Amino acid sequence: MKTIYKLRIALYLSTAIFSFEASAQAYLSNPKYGPDEKTRTECATNLSLYREQYNQRNFNDARKPWQRVLQVCPAASQNAYIHGIQMLKFWIENEKNPTRKNQLEDSLMMVYDMRIEHFSQKGLLLGMKGMDLFQIDPERYVEAYRYLAESINIEKTNSSTSAIFTYMVLTKAMYDNRKIEADKVIETYSMLSDYLDAMIAAKPADDKLPQAKDSVDEIFRAAGVANCDNLVQIFEPRVKTNPKDLELAKKVLSLLTASKCNTLPLYRMVGATVFDSEPAPQLAYELARIFLNNREFRNAERYYQEAIKLQADSLRKSIYLFEYANLTWRELNNPQQARSLALQALNFNPALGHAFMLIGNLYASEKNCVKDDFEKRTVFWAAVDKFIRAKQVDPSLAADCDKLIELYSGYFPEQKDIFFQDLNPGASYTVGCWINEKTTIRAR
Repeated sequence: MKTIYKLRIALYLSTAIFSFEASAQAYLSNPKYGPDEKTRTECATNLSLYREQYNQRNFNDARKPWQRVLQVCPAASQNAYIHGIQMLKFWIENEKNPTRKNQLEDSLMMVYDMRIEHFSQKGLLLGMKGMDLFQIDPERYVEAYRYLAESINIEKTNSSTSAIFTYMVLTKAMYDNRKIEADKVIETYSMLSDYLDAMIAAKPADDKLPQAKDSVDEIFRAAGVANCDNLVQIFEPRVKTNPKDLELAKKVLSLLTASKCNTLPLYRMVGATVFDSEPAPQLAYELARIFLNNREFRNAERYYQEAIKLQADSLRKSIYLFEYANLTWRELNNPQQARSLALQALNFNPALGHAFMLIGNLYASEKNCVKDDFEKRTVFWAAVDKFIRAKQVDPSLAADCDKLIELYSGYFPEQKDIFFQDLNPGASYTVGCWINEKTTIRAR
């Protein structure tokens, strides 16, 4: 066997020397192959030898000439590192001896360091180094975490999705094993989310980016650190210290939204900051509803107005108008404006039966602007008209509308009252006051 091996080496060596002689001047004059002619000749020979064995996947036969390349001419070929990393991973995978396996892992880390030293690309290679280490030896997760942290810090939005994902996995592992605190997990997630959002905006057609974002979100949720109390404790002091810091406000708003903490005063605070700098209809609508639930009606009104102004979609605008109308009637006690808003909602969505129901309820509740008992009862004619219209445009409301029709029809004037007013059932009648609606005379 030794004789055969020696013959093979001799054959490859003669081939290497022949190849080298064909381009001797290129090697002998290039300092990256070594400081002198002898070293450069040795470098070229070993490069050819290891490549021949590597290409045939004879990794064990490639080992010595490859090691010699890294020793005598480490800047000669970047491929020597790329191939070497692949060979080391193969050897690690097939090594049964734990001690030897650890030595090979250390060699892999060393090869990455040498490649960074001689061919730069530090951020990219640190990410690959950390991912490889975690894959082959998960017990060394702390070391892998540090490599990924430095890589992401260098590469930022140029980071690979696999590096970002692995860094989030390692961040959770660090937290689970009490190596870092909850605030570090939150800050890391926020940073990675910002990077991914920027990457998605730059490459909207790349389907892998939203998938990576979803995966990072899922790991963050699984970490269990993003409860509302934690977020307030970590970020409220910072927001109060820097109330105009838009990037901080956006980061906190994103975290609070993801963690369903939008009832907090902190959410309203950062939401207002973000909206003032970057007005958006959905954020205005969200703030309007939050202020409404918090019974801060004037703030709710402000944000409903902003949402309506900014929203281009007709159906969404109609919903905003309807909700604002409801607020205006029930909490701000302005039924006339409420009707105007409901009518605007119907202009954008004529099938919005709830808007007709709102107007019907407005009419049915009006008791102060008409002068006598008969006229007070006429408002129910106009109210019932709206309930009838509501179920016509939206049949799903029929059951609710029928109950209201039955209820308020019981408040119609009696036949004798209509007679004494010199009126006839079925005739047209205009309800007075601000209602000013034409309707049909009906008896109870």
